[in-house]
Amino acid sequence: MPSTSQPLRVGIVGINPNKGWGRYSHVPAIQSLPDLKLAAVATRNETSARAAAESFAVPHWFADPLAMVRSDAVDLVCVSVNVPAHRAIVLAALAAGKHVYSEWPLGRNLDESQEMAAAAARAGVHTAIGLQGRANPASRRARELVAQGAIGHPLAVRVVATTVGFGQEFPSGYAYFEDPGSGANLSTINGGHALDLMIFVLGAFSEVQAMTSIQFPTLCVTDTNESMKRIVPDHLLMLGRHANGCPASLEVIGGQPSPWPFSFEITGSAGRLALLGGDPHGYQAGLLRLERNGQSDPIPEQVVPGPTGPPVNLSELYAQLARDIREDKRTVPDFAHAVRMTRLLDAISHAATTGTRQSSGDWAS
Repeated sequence: MPSTSQPLRVGIVGINPNKGWGRYSHVPAIQSLPDLKLAAVATRNETSARAAAESFAVPHWFADPLAMVRSDAVDLVCVSVNVPAHRAIVLAALAAGKHVYSEWPLGRNLDESQEMAAAAARAGVHTAIGLQGRANPASRRARELVAQGAIGHPLAVRVVATTVGFGQEFPSGYAYFEDPGSGANLSTINGGHALDLMIFVLGAFSEVQAMTSIQFPTLCVTDTNESMKRIVPDHLLMLGRHANGCPASLEVIGGQPSPWPFSFEITGSAGRLALLGGDPHGYQAGLLRLERNGQSDPIPEQVVPGPTGPPVNLSELYAQLARDIREDKRTVPDFAHAVRMTRLLDAISHAATTGTRQSSGDWAS
């Protein structure tokens, strides 16, 4: 571990120099922070690893991700690969005593998520789960206003999130999203991000009920021109109640074209708040605007000035994580939080499957 005067050295597992979430979000977010240094990259292919290192001016590259996470050149490991590959890389990094940032969802299922969270607790390191929407300045301001009673007692919440993903067409490289066992689908990814923001602003849920649907039953794999049947839902409708008594609804709609709208509306006894935005990667990838009673409301400045688009919220979350590591604090959403979120999503899935309302005292807080 470097001294407090030296930047934390970050190694990214899963990086393409020409495309992908790591290229457009993690790299610029890390490079915007003086407390972090992109020190290494790893893929499973020597050619792509070399190319990524050259593209981003990184001193170390690895064709074996497990070798990178064990390297003395890295303090913090960023796991930006498909969900089924998370477990092996995360557990190896934790065993090596490294801090770990993992993209959401953490694991394919609750068992995997619990295993990784337990390993992190034993290792005593810092972890972060990629639920960066709560780091958005507008999200933080909305939470403050609700806590301060600026709109009175919350009476109702309505959230609508759309995505171009999970439509009628997709390239073969995205086929794993159509596998129920991958842990990566519309409900866990888009639904999980939206649910986490709802919890951040309004607090935990006390009960949920849900319905899922398949709106596009026949799919076309664009690069092979093959057709297949969809078995993973592309639409989620959730009704719930927050622990403070406020009823809420969440609708996640797949297969929607630009401009990918997102709306989070809170009606209170003394006013209304709205978080509004839209980005091809989901609301969590860009800046949101805040409205109070139909008028634009000032939001705090970014912790990290400058980034826009995909890296904007990641840079905020990375800045919090770096501060936590330096000061030995625990403020970012971590692996324990990921477990609670996974339990909530499992409850929603069970509610949709059985048609029964679910309640619990051990969901995300």
